[in-house]
Amino acid sequence: MPLPPAKIFANVWKSPEILLEQYIYTPGSVEPLPSHAHDEYQFGLSYDTQGEYTYRGATHPIPIASLSVIHSGEAHSPSQRTELPAPATFWMMHIDRAVLQRAAAEIAEKSVGDPFLPTPYLRDRDIVRQFERVCTAIADSASQLEQETSLLDFLTRSIARHAQNCPTASEGRSPKRSISEVCDFLRAHFDRNISLTELSTLAGLSRFHLCRVFRRETGFSPSAYQQQLRIAQSKKRLAQGTPIAKVAAEVGFYDQSHFGWYFKRWVGVTPGNYVARRNIVLDSLEEGS
Repeated sequence: MPLPPAKIFANVWKSPEILLEQYIYTPGSVEPLPSHAHDEYQFGLSYDTQGEYTYRGATHPIPIASLSVIHSGEAHSPSQRTELPAPATFWMMHIDRAVLQRAAAEIAEKSVGDPFLPTPYLRDRDIVRQFERVCTAIADSASQLEQETSLLDFLTRSIARHAQNCPTASEGRSPKRSISEVCDFLRAHFDRNISLTELSTLAGLSRFHLCRVFRRETGFSPSAYQQQLRIAQSKKRLAQGTPIAKVAAEVGFYDQSHFGWYFKRWVGVTPGNYVARRNIVLDSLEEGS
């Protein structure tokens, strides 16, 4: 007996050069998509169902938790299965060619054309985790600096490790003074939605080399450094009794829930529990006075 049609839910986020999609399928019958091509590079990640692509003259099973890669302009067709016996969830990211060209050019510090990724999927856990960070940053409306840094990290690592025409990274300079200036700028403007391009211009480095040298000198990415500055400032404001929603806005977070997620990540408790603990301390001091 044939299964009823699967229900398909989609969430979509669009930036000028990226289209991010999340698909959720219920069990049921599905209609295979026809062969097609697109000018963008396509990266996909399935959490619970093995994928499949007919691509470059062969059919390639895509293991769960691996990252599928479809090169710009190449014809491909997804799985021809007509039934899903279990739920399926996956992310799909379409990235303009120009973005990958820029990432490769920043590694080599010269124009190198389209990076060519020869395999239909990557089983590189570090790359997969970085891809997930990009998806989360975009879906959660993270700061511009976090979105740009996570995307650049994902692309440059993918190209450096897996592109057939991988450019050689220049060692570049070790501009400690430039990194110090960037740190000073971030401290002075922690609440601003700063772009990675703005920081690279300030440092006189490409975005790739800025991130590499910044991490080497500080131990953190520029976005993680900014997050810690924001959290440090938020703790001071919470300790002074400033309402949580006001603190979130003052230190530069998108909204209160976004602030709460990052606060718990860096502090270990939610802002509400942090404030509750402050009130307990104040109450005990008043009782003892």
